[in-house]
Amino acid sequence: MANEFPVKKMLICGVDISEYRIVCAREAAQCVKDAVDTLAEMVQKAVGCGLQVIGENETAAHEIVIGDTNRNTEAVLQAKASVKNDGYVILAEGSRLFITGNLDRGVSYGVYSLLEDYVGVRFFASDCTVIREAETVEVPRDIRVVYSPRFEYRDIGWYDRMEDLSLACRNKLNSVCGRRTDKPEANVYAERFVHTLSILNGGGHEIDSQPCLTDETVYQTVLCNVKKWLSENPDASVISVSQNDSHAEGLGCQCEKCRAIDEAEGGTPMGSLLAFVNRIAGDIREEYPDVVVDTLSYRYTRKPPRKMVPAENVAIRLCSIEYCFAHPLDGTDCEENVDFKNLLQTWSRLCKRMYIWDYTTDFAHYLAPFPNLAILWDNIQFFKNNGVAGIYEQGNYQSLSGEFGELRGYLLSNLLWNPDMTKTEYFAMMDEFLEAYYGAGWRHIRRYIDKTSAKAAETHLHIYDKPDEYRPADDVDSETGMRFADLMTELWEKALEEARTEEHRKHVKKSRIQNEYYNLYTDFNQQIERNRAFYENLKEAGITWFCEPWELPELEDFSLEPKMWPKYCRELSRKNKAEE
Repeated sequence: MANEFPVKKMLICGVDISEYRIVCAREAAQCVKDAVDTLAEMVQKAVGCGLQVIGENETAAHEIVIGDTNRNTEAVLQAKASVKNDGYVILAEGSRLFITGNLDRGVSYGVYSLLEDYVGVRFFASDCTVIREAETVEVPRDIRVVYSPRFEYRDIGWYDRMEDLSLACRNKLNSVCGRRTDKPEANVYAERFVHTLSILNGGGHEIDSQPCLTDETVYQTVLCNVKKWLSENPDASVISVSQNDSHAEGLGCQCEKCRAIDEAEGGTPMGSLLAFVNRIAGDIREEYPDVVVDTLSYRYTRKPPRKMVPAENVAIRLCSIEYCFAHPLDGTDCEENVDFKNLLQTWSRLCKRMYIWDYTTDFAHYLAPFPNLAILWDNIQFFKNNGVAGIYEQGNYQSLSGEFGELRGYLLSNLLWNPDMTKTEYFAMMDEFLEAYYGAGWRHIRRYIDKTSAKAAETHLHIYDKPDEYRPADDVDSETGMRFADLMTELWEKALEEARTEEHRKHVKKSRIQNEYYNLYTDFNQQIERNRAFYENLKEAGITWFCEPWELPELEDFSLEPKMWPKYCRELSRKNKAEE
């Protein structure tokens, strides 16, 4: 009987995989045990070989030793000691292959990297893991990989990874919206992830409501609650002490004392905020020496102070909310982004630890196209080259995506883990995902990505734009002479037509929601049955939010076009409140 497995032969250091046993300590962390299980599962699926797991007191002629065990040698310990952040070591010595790291999650990342780099496993999405076909895969005899990620903090707010922390861990994210991926019961952040000042002060989160930062009562209340949160979250490494959310025109406290600090620091409200945060950082440093105090440089606080600098245990998190996402954030090709470039470079000179809060979707229209895929690589390069230590990439965190949520989650995870990949490697990785996720018609979807990205680059793209602001409905494609919207629809139809499996068809149907939403938004024209079919597709795909403020409404009247759904939700909310 022919070998029907995707990999015909697997060798480790010249020895067939069937000769190996996995060695793992009984007291290993759960994330390490999960990685061991994944290794055994993927090898079984790749070559049909069941790998037995043995304890430290047992021996085998050939062993894959995972994590800290009684097999550690001086070479292994030295390599492990050289790893920074949550990196890993893969090292062959004698008849053993060692996979280790200085943190438990680093050990697990080493296992997942072995599977990806040498076995051909791809953890694309929660419903798409693929093993590439090969005659032979081999871990070389002289393998010695010592890898330390550049970014200490790697976080993504895309729903697919948020709902499947095992996928996030396999993609080597160490945080998802402030939650640890290797230890789901614990948080990276003590208690709340962001916008915490009013809550720490004993109040609620209300947009544009900012506490007075020179009021001693406020300070003592916040300090007390900071210590309380840290004591209740002993695994946390970061505490957020940051302003409430605000509208673009929002301001901080305008009292005489706060304004005096701000004016002395060049007229920026970051003056009074950073003075407050630095004081908190100083008062907790002795008791919590390894905790970082995180605060936002966001909206009205984005301008750095004139003289004041962040304390050593303070992280400034610069937010890109005001800027253009059709062009790289480095300001080279877009006048809208020059300010962001200057802010980042100034902050990076002032900070020991610089974080970024970046945005990767249209929060007013989750269902609409957001053609920024061509510039994700450029932005990560810009962050890396300016000393950024950690990044949060916020996307559609509320619901499954009808756009490219799974693709973005995969690309961003890999960029955060390996920002040194070339742009050619980035687009090759995109193509590999598209082919696996969408099937035989994937090239039509790649063409759609390229053309919508180029169209967006002709103007600007922001995170609250209406779908027709960057792409007018009457645009004509210069290459084909077709109406641009019709050409985009044709590309999705071809991709669906060429999909060969039900899984591929499901993925194409879900991701083309973005195109259908655009068409119905810009040219509804009383297409009631088309709107009904679109709505049913949303339900079938499990999409529950269509924009950040509103869940998908329960509709019976399909003459209500998507453009009117926010108004309908607002009116329904007012009616329900009145009836209460």
